[in-house]
Amino acid sequence: MKRLQRPTTLAGAGLTAAALFLTACGGSSTDETAPANDAPVAPAASGAPAAAGTELNYDGTLRSPDATARPAAKDKKVVIISAGQASISSSVPVAAAKEAAEAAGWQTDVYDVQLNPANAPGLVRQAIASGADGIILQAVDCPGIKGPLQEAKAKGIEVVGIYSFDCNDPVFKGNDPALFTAQINYGAGSEDIGAFTKKYGADQAKAVIAATGGKAKVIYFNSPTVTVLNYTGEGFKEELAKCADCELVAEVEFAGSELGPNLQQKATSALLQHPEANAVKSPYTSATLLGIAPAVVQSGRAAKLYVMGGEGFAPELDLLRAGSGVNAVNIAPSDWTGWAAVDTMNSRFTGKPAADSGLGWQLVDKGHNLTSNGPFVPAVDFKSIYKKAWGV
Repeated sequence: MKRLQRPTTLAGAGLTAAALFLTACGGSSTDETAPANDAPVAPAASGAPAAAGTELNYDGTLRSPDATARPAAKDKKVVIISAGQASISSSVPVAAAKEAAEAAGWQTDVYDVQLNPANAPGLVRQAIASGADGIILQAVDCPGIKGPLQEAKAKGIEVVGIYSFDCNDPVFKGNDPALFTAQINYGAGSEDIGAFTKKYGADQAKAVIAATGGKAKVIYFNSPTVTVLNYTGEGFKEELAKCADCELVAEVEFAGSELGPNLQQKATSALLQHPEANAVKSPYTSATLLGIAPAVVQSGRAAKLYVMGGEGFAPELDLLRAGSGVNAVNIAPSDWTGWAAVDTMNSRFTGKPAADSGLGWQLVDKGHNLTSNGPFVPAVDFKSIYKKAWGV
């Protein structure tokens, strides 16, 4: 296995890049622009026989949220702290969480970290001073705001994360106590965001293995300084390692600051150096749009590569429809995640266990689960189910 570019250690990279990652969290938006392509290339055929025990999981793992009645708490104020509203990965789940909180009848404010980790502690303290009963953190991990979260805990303020990791998470290799008061319930076997995200990454690998007939030669892209991508990548690589005739032929690591020409050049170089590659793994939608897909198309090898894209936001689906450097995406709806975070917050307000969110993912390619245009729409009407459960 060859590796291209060692990762750069960046102060505060976790939060800044997390606002750019579009992983494990598909959604709806048209804020990103798909790369231009005057001659769309047909996607690689995925008709190769699946490896033993592996098949393309088009049915997915999305389920109905728990429909048990759990009336919404009254007279609550919630502050949603976004890692960066300029990023599609933040704006979609944050907008959904705000919509859900307002549907529950709560006063709701959104604070924007603006992709600058230095802003996060002050915004948590601002939320505390505002009289918030609850704080929802979107892509803001606990270690960078440990002090303010301790202050929130002392005041009895509830804290729930969206794609955020608590101070006691193993990835931080410490023994700090948890400071979030609840986690979204992803269902049996995926009790927390780490386990859920690893399984998401593993299912991406299963799709790659199946589409290449159990002979995947993968160029793997990742930003390992981003906590959630650390887990996604771990799940992907562990699953790929179970395939005897599969391998990572290259690992290309990059920072969020390299999105654009620098990432495209890295992708171009990797494709040139590895003519044996038959698959590409993108970590998130912006990386697909701003580097990986353009490099695949310009290489002239798009018809021979199976490209697993990111979370499948609307601009990435446009590339998939056009056959422009994306063959499949594994979508875990981020708007649904925003509603699940509010439901989890309500469980804290009412003293009940967090209900099963029903969250999972669904494999989408040109022939399966793809809408004719626009964003992915899950079959489950999760909003109506939540509203009925809340009695609103």
